[in-house]
Amino acid sequence: MAAESAASLVLQVEPCKSDPGLYRWIIRDHDRVVRQACYSLASKEEARTEGRAALEEAEAMVRDSS
Repeated sequence: MAAESAASLVLQVEPCKSDPGLYRWIIRDHDRVVRQACYSLASKEEARTEGRAALEEAEAMVRDSS
């Protein structure tokens, strides 16, 4: 599992539980899931790219709500 952190939000990219050949991204705030991929992606890089975009959106929402 790979993880990237920005503020208290953490992006995790991990193999799909139902199909280890595919990947999913999850954004967590501590142990709470904030957002996650709705579908599995073909590669770890693709999941990381989509996850980073979702992380940026989540960070913007946190910034805008402060």
